[in-house]
This record gives sequence, structure tokens and C-alpha cells, in this order.
Amino acid sequence: MAFAIRGVRVTVGLIKMVGRLNPRRVGDALVLLAVSIGAAVVWRYSPANEWAVGALAYAWVPVVLWTGAAALTLRFQRRFLLPFWRWWGLAAGAAAAVTGILSLIHPQFGLMAEVSLGGRWGGVIGGSPLALAVLKISAIVILTPLAMFPRHIGIFYGRVLSQAGLGLRATGVQGYRAALGMRRYFAGLRKSAAPPAVLAEKGSWEGHQAEREGATQDEQGIWDGNEAGKVPDLVSSVGEKPEGAPRPLAGADPAGKPGSTWQLPPIELLSAGERRQSLGTALDKMARLVESTLGEHGVSVEVKDIKAGPRIVRFGLVPGWTGRQGEEGAGETGRVRGESSRVKVQSILTREKDLALALKTPYLRLEAPVPGEALVGLEVPSPSPAKVTLREVMESPPFTQLVAKGGLPIALGQDTGGSPVVMDLATLPHLLIAGSTGSGKSVCINSVVASMLLTKPPDQLRLMMVDPKRVELTPFNGIPHLITPVIVDVDEVNSALRALMREMMRRYRQMEEVGARNIAGYNAKSKDPMPFLVLIVDELADLMMSGGFQVEQNLIRLAQLGRATGIHLVLATQRPSVTVVTGLLKANIVARVAFAVASQVDSRVILDMVGAEKLLGKGDMLLLSNDSPKPRRVQGTLVNDPEIDRLVEFWVAQQGPPVPEISMIDDDDGDLDQEDDLDEDLLDQARDLAVSNPHLSSSFLERRLKVGGRRAGQIIEQLEDEGLVSLR
Repeated sequence: MAFAIRGVRVTVGLIKMVGRLNPRRVGDALVLLAVSIGAAVVWRYSPANEWAVGALAYAWVPVVLWTGAAALTLRFQRRFLLPFWRWWGLAAGAAAAVTGILSLIHPQFGLMAEVSLGGRWGGVIGGSPLALAVLKISAIVILTPLAMFPRHIGIFYGRVLSQAGLGLRATGVQGYRAALGMRRYFAGLRKSAAPPAVLAEKGSWEGHQAEREGATQDEQGIWDGNEAGKVPDLVSSVGEKPEGAPRPLAGADPAGKPGSTWQLPPIELLSAGERRQSLGTALDKMARLVESTLGEHGVSVEVKDIKAGPRIVRFGLVPGWTGRQGEEGAGETGRVRGESSRVKVQSILTREKDLALALKTPYLRLEAPVPGEALVGLEVPSPSPAKVTLREVMESPPFTQLVAKGGLPIALGQDTGGSPVVMDLATLPHLLIAGSTGSGKSVCINSVVASMLLTKPPDQLRLMMVDPKRVELTPFNGIPHLITPVIVDVDEVNSALRALMREMMRRYRQMEEVGARNIAGYNAKSKDPMPFLVLIVDELADLMMSGGFQVEQNLIRLAQLGRATGIHLVLATQRPSVTVVTGLLKANIVARVAFAVASQVDSRVILDMVGAEKLLGKGDMLLLSNDSPKPRRVQGTLVNDPEIDRLVEFWVAQQGPPVPEISMIDDDDGDLDQEDDLDEDLLDQARDLAVSNPHLSSSFLERRLKVGGRRAGQIIEQLEDEGLVSLR
């Protein structure tokens, strides 16, 4: 009785399970089972058995496996056919290769002894003679992956043949030329198989890697340019630069003053750059992940462009279309008007947190649109970050071109595409650097100073440095470029700024005598050219707090009038507030560098827009200049303390001719007499204040009349002489 009840329960359970199944899939399973049983019966008892054994023998196994997998996929998962067609082709090639290998095996008895384990059809692929069969099977094994994946397999084959070419040196000239021809063929396959969007974009990852790693060795003079019949000495030629390459900075003559006895330091004082690994596969996976993540939220996009920099990868997103579209292949004209529309850019921007979650990173930045391109830029941290050394950027062609022009070239870093970012301080003409502690601000200042010390001798460049923190710029003490030792006392800053302004007015008078409008015109006409003069301030906030209104006014006047006379400012601060970076100062300093900051408010103070609060730190910056209305993402150069020490030791140890002196004496009767004379209107205002308050102080006059401490002291002395005030 219990057994009967259990059987009823099992039967009811099976009926319920079958009822929940999809009838269509149950029918497919039954048909497949019937076909399998029928095929087994035909194979066993039908005369077709002999034909099947003679045709493919055991080679039916890979053929049936491939055919069955294709049929099942076509029936149940049709969407996997087109996206993975390359893998289906690779599997077909593998089945053909296995069939050819089976055709080389002949049993000792039976029908297969005559036709082999691969059958008659397998004999077409393999068969005999043995040498021809091995050649055909090898061709299938080598060419099938190359046809399905030309870019990746072509790169692999090219590298293998490149290494094999080194071993062919001993075989003579013919073997060497054969290796060269095969290598060039596969290099051409790699270039032609790259995606058009990647090759069309200058600075793309593939192009950058080929340029950085020297993918084609013939460009480096290893394979080409050899005498006929002579195999090159590969050991001695590795690392040599081709003719016409930019000369090392160490061998360059000081621009603008031929015959100078000052020697520029060699570039070897700086550390060499590190080799970076290719990220092609990882970036492709990230691109597909971005598309699928946005697609799951109903936002259709396509990644059209990928640029990989040292620490940032930028994906160029093209908004897709929503709604029903026209017939397939109709292109732009095939869309049904009113039923499809372009995806809104705002819908992409609102999915920022979803993308950050999918990519597993809190640091993500969207830029819409990318300046000069019809793309939405998605910037994410690189899966394999790398450092950017100062030497790496200074040896680039853009920097050597700036050196040849004779300005003040500075190496800032590399952008999101890995291209060097260099600027001429003489054309900026001033630079403001701001960022929180530890974001890379001081390293950027050291890179700017090192760039100038490596390209300009003291007779062409003079420096004045202000370092209230006493640790960042003091290592440069002793170099001949300095007008005065690094100023660390903020009370001395005002007198130093007044000395710079006197030097500025003196230069204007000299240019007026010669009839020149700027320093370039004066140096072209005069026998005694003027050197550039750069003021570098490491912490602007300390100066603004101690000197107040007078320091701000002096800096503003230098920024307004200093460009024509070759005076340039590099100001840095870690407190980007409106009391430090004032509106008048920003109006005269257009070029600004923003490192990582704490809030959007600080970013707006520096750049007048948000974005700096999402930076990674450690040299990650946004650069705003006249070249672009929007800031550029740049990874700053790294220069360490040993490099700075070697550079300072080089200049300190060098004895050159005397350089023009710039007076730093605060002379009240100097060139700023118009500034020092007391204005009668100012005195009248002070007299009115003295009438109501006979115990005026200089600090009170500074606040009420907005004058500096020196001017306030002169007013107090004048009022004392007139008897309007009395000292306590």
C-alpha cells in the first residue's frame, strides 16, 4: 500500500514538472532524441555504415561535434552566432586539422587500413606524401588563427619572428633578408587590421605603444640602412638613434647667445623612463563593460575611441539611438522620423555612479563634450598605472622644438593619450599652481625649475624664489641663476617685489631707447641682451596674510606689465580661497594648474569650474590655458630629490663669466618715485580721519585707505609733522 502511494506521488510530481516546462523546448528535446536514436540505428544496421566509415571514419567525431554545436546554438542561442563568428571559424579550423592528423594514421586491418582513421575526405587535408600532408596541416594551424584574429595573432607572430631573426644571423645574408621580409609582412598585417577609429586618432593606444616601445625595429635603424651583403651588429646598434633625431639637451648650444661659456647640464642627470606594458585586451573588456552597463539602464552608447595615458584611460562614448529604426542597411536615411531619437547626453552623465560601481572605482570623471570632438569623454584610472619622468618628456620632439625657439620651455607631463604636454612660459606668460597637500604641487614646481635649469644658462635666465615653508625651494640655494638666496622671511618679500618693479621700469626705459616693444625685439637689436626673470613663490597664502594688500598690488602690477620685459610669475598655493587667489590676480594669470582639492568650491576658485575635486592625486592635474576653453587632464612629471641634487651640484660646481647684477636695495628715491610720493587726496582722507581720531595707527590706515605698511608709515609721519596726530 505504501509503495503504491509513493508511486502515485512520483507520477503526480512528474506531471507537474512537465506542465511547468516550455512545450516548445520539450518538443525540441523529443525531436533531438528521436533523431539521435534514428542516426544510431542507421549507423549500425544500414548499408550507409560502410560509406560513412570510408568517408570520414573517426573524423566524424570532430565534425559531428562542431555541426551539433552549431545546430543547437542556431536553435536555442542564435544571438551567439554573429558576435562569436571568429571563434566558430577557429573551431572549424581545429576540426579540419584534427581530421588531417587522423588521416596520417593507418590501422593494420579492416576498411580503415585503406582509407586511414580520417577517411577519404581526411586524405584531401592530409593523406600522402607525408611531407605535403604536414605542410597542409601546418598551414591550417597557422593561417586559421591569423585569418580570424589578424591583429593579436599578427602581433604574436611578428614578435616570434623578430626573435627568430636574431638567430638567423649565423645563416648569412639570405636568411637575414628572409626574416626581415616575413617580419615586415606581419607588421603590415597588424597595422592594416587595427580598428579604423584607433588608427585615425593620433595618440591612440596602439599608435602610442608602437611609438613608445619601438614596435618596428627598422625605424630605429636596426634592420634598415645597412650595406648590401652585411649583417648588422645588433648588439651595438640597439638603443642608437637614427640620423636627424633631436640632439641631446646636453649638446645643445645656449639658444639666443652663441659662444656662451656656460655649459648646460646633460640630460643623463635625470632618471630614464620606465617601459609600459600593453593594455589592449583589458581596455577592450572595459569598453564592452561600459556599453553593457549603460545598455542595462536603457542608455545606448558605443565606445568609438580609447586613449590610454600613464594613469588615466579615456573612453570616447558616442550616444546611440532610442526607439524603432528603419530598414537594416539604410544608414542615416533609414530612421523613421518621430520613432527614433538620439540618446541625450544628460542621460549618460546621470549614470556616473552606476558606471563607477560597474568599473569598481570611486574615481571617475565624465566630460561632455570632449573639446574638438563629437564624443562624451569617460576618464577612469588605468588598470596598470605608470610614472611620467621628467627626462621622458624633455626628450620628446615637442619639447626639443620649444628649446629651439628660445623661449622658456617647461615640461608638465603627459595627457590622457600619452602625448607629452609642454608649454612655453614666455607665452603664457604667468602660471598659477594650486592644490591640496600631497597632490603633487611641490613636485610640479620642481619640474618647472628643473626644466628651465636644463635649457637656460644664467646669462639668459635669472630666478627669484620665495619659500616661506623653508623646505621646498631652499635646495636650489647656490645656483648662479638666483638673484638672491631663496627668500624665506615673508617680511622681505615686499622689498623684493619693489626691486623687481624697479628692474621692470628700467627695462622699459632701455627698450624705449632702442625702439623695441618687447624683450625679443630688444635682444635682437642690442649687443647686451636681457635675461628672462622668473619669480617663483611656493606658498602664496603666507605672503597674502603677512603682506596683505600691498603684496597683492605688487604681484598684480608685475603680472600686468612684466610680460613685455621678460618678467614672469609662477605662483603656488595649497589654500585656493578667494582671499588668496583673488579676482584681479586670476584676471592677469590665465594659465592655471589645479591638482586634487577637497571640494567643488576650491575647484571653482582655481578653474572657474568643477572637476578638480575628482582627481586622483600624486600628479594628476587639470591644465587650463589659452589653447582650450576647457581644462586638459594631465599626469605631471616626476622629479625626485636625487635628481635635483645632481642638477644643483652641476651648476654650483661650474664657474662661468659674471652675470648682470640686479639691485635688491630698497631705494626710496629709485624708479618708483611716483609710487612713493604721497597723493594729496590720500592725505586729505587721512587728515579727516585724524580729526576724529587723534591717535591714529598705521594698521588702521592700512585697512581704511587700503595702502601698504610703508605708505601708512609715511602718512603717519606727515600727520605728525602737521600736528594732527600724536603718538601714545
